[in-house]
Amino acid sequence: MNLPQRILRAAKHWREMKHMPLRLEFVLTDWCNLNCKGCGHYSPLAPKDFASLEKIKADMQHLGKIANDEVKQVYLMGGETLLYPFLPEAMQALRNAFPSQEAYIFTNGLILGKMDQEFWEAVKRNDFIIAITHYPVNFDYKAVEELCLQKGVKTKIFADRGRDNSFFRFPLDPAGKQNKYISHFKCFNRGCVSVVDGYVYPCSISACIKHLNRTGKTDFKHRPGDRIPVKDIKNVCQILKLRDNPVPFCSYCKPPQSVEYKHSDRKISEWVDE
Repeated sequence: MNLPQRILRAAKHWREMKHMPLRLEFVLTDWCNLNCKGCGHYSPLAPKDFASLEKIKADMQHLGKIANDEVKQVYLMGGETLLYPFLPEAMQALRNAFPSQEAYIFTNGLILGKMDQEFWEAVKRNDFIIAITHYPVNFDYKAVEELCLQKGVKTKIFADRGRDNSFFRFPLDPAGKQNKYISHFKCFNRGCVSVVDGYVYPCSISACIKHLNRTGKTDFKHRPGDRIPVKDIKNVCQILKLRDNPVPFCSYCKPPQSVEYKHSDRKISEWVDE
């Protein structure tokens, strides 16, 4: 590709970034029943913790009042979202806050067959879409997709991580020497606005970094501008500015790498380049 073509491609990419529909991801837990090497939520390192239902409901209500008309999609996310013990209540709270948006539950699907009737009724009542990611594990995905059909709920295959070049590593530079503008421009997670622990973050890498730091072997810091307390958000422009511009945390991020899917050994090198 010659220089003029690269410039045109970059300009098109920049325009797409600026016109990207706004979506909000409410993270209920980073705990997971899979153990994926280099997971972007650091789930192999995460404890068995869950978001406070009352706090997440308050965040949903506040953001719904502030940004409702500007939000295209809302997600309930993990870790493995289906492990959250108050999932029907979280679905209802999200639908109350965002009554007309596309609403998704993200899952690897492995325990869909074990979910009780209350779950299925809540999915239908609140008009949620179950977004399933396929992983290269010994599991019958067709069976759970047929189960969703039998239950009368909407489903979508979000991704197939078993395909070549479909699984990614998001390496971090502990020295924070990366060009934040380049990192933001090339960011694979751009647009994944994450609501975690009462803060809004531009991506899950930043939002969930506490799990990597908990090992005691890293000290990635949040600096002014990296996140916004939910209670301090007065208008949707604050969220869009956070999403659409590089933040200090971007200086830790290297370009994503396509890698083979493997189980995590919980080694820091899965996430950090020394």
